[in-house]
Amino acid sequence: MTDKNILNTKEKIEIAVQTGLQLVPYVGPALSAAYFGTKNEKRFKRIESFYEEISQLQDHLKEPLPPVESHNEDELIALIEILNDKIEREHTNEKRTFFKQFFLNTLATPKQGNFDEKRFFLETLAAMSLLECELLSFLYSEQNKGNSPINVGTINKPGIEQYAIVGAIGRLKMYGFLSAVTNSFAIGGGDNNLQENVSLTNFGLNFVHFCLA
Repeated sequence: MTDKNILNTKEKIEIAVQTGLQLVPYVGPALSAAYFGTKNEKRFKRIESFYEEISQLQDHLKEPLPPVESHNEDELIALIEILNDKIEREHTNEKRTFFKQFFLNTLATPKQGNFDEKRFFLETLAAMSLLECELLSFLYSEQNKGNSPINVGTINKPGIEQYAIVGAIGRLKMYGFLSAVTNSFAIGGGDNNLQENVSLTNFGLNFVHFCLA
């Protein structure tokens, strides 16, 4: 049996989903056809428009991109394969804009030995919520103004629960993008999470510059 005859995990899942949808009484076959037709069309359009926009942005860069031969070919192809998969699945324009920033910076920096960091940035960016991206951009802006660290309890966004922000900051700390210090402790039922003062780490700054700024 050749590699071409072996289904990968994603193909197996899609077959299982398609089979499952077809089992739904009365509407199953039509639902299955509509779902997979729309899904594949949207994914193709996302990939197509992404690279069209990259081409347009490339024409307006201040400095020309280095020749592709200056990259490690295997590493660059691996990143592009991961990137394509993320673009296919991403439905927000904001995140796709960040993917464009990542890709252009990847093409502009054929530095050897930092493949793992670029891959981590890409995988993490894909997993991040827009709220997490917005928090990093906000903290970056405040840090540039000299307003750092920032107290977590003072960060708010209309329509967003305070503890959604606390949770997002916790995940950003887990990624290594934020450091936190607590100068005081809440006594009598207060929450020490709100007493933390957070700022971008050097690793977080690298991520912002590479993907968000």
